[in-house]
Amino acid sequence: MHLTRCLVIALLLLPAMIYALTPETGNIGGSAAAPQETGDAGTTNESAARRAVLEQRVNARWEALIRRDFAAAYAFTSPAYREAFSLDAFKRNFGSGRVAWQLIEVVSVDFEGDDAATVGIKIHIVYHDPQTQKPIDMATHDQESWVYADGQWWYPVRE
Repeated sequence: MHLTRCLVIALLLLPAMIYALTPETGNIGGSAAAPQETGDAGTTNESAARRAVLEQRVNARWEALIRRDFAAAYAFTSPAYREAFSLDAFKRNFGSGRVAWQLIEVVSVDFEGDDAATVGIKIHIVYHDPQTQKPIDMATHDQESWVYADGQWWYPVRE
């Protein structure tokens, strides 16, 4: 039982460990140093507006996943993904339901040009241990890639 619990916790924390140190920046969490003020208020406002729009999309997608409304979450996937994979194929990615997402927090947004971003999120979950039948509250971190196309931010599902 202890081995099973350790394995589950390790698997849930694996994404955070993978993204903890990136070769591109050498920084913990993969984020570069904070951008310097340029003195151009217009650029700062545009960046803040872009970030707000992306964060809204990330939060809306995760709210759908938390509700297990996979049709709504599927609508946030990239057009290329939706061309290649059906809603039923998308639903099959979500397994048995032993892990219940409770809440997510956007902790970082790193824009990579005008058409891509990496969003760091903290995911609060409850794991339902099949052996003890007890819920285990925990949190993990992940990095999500988002792409900008056709005037909108999309989540390109990793297969």
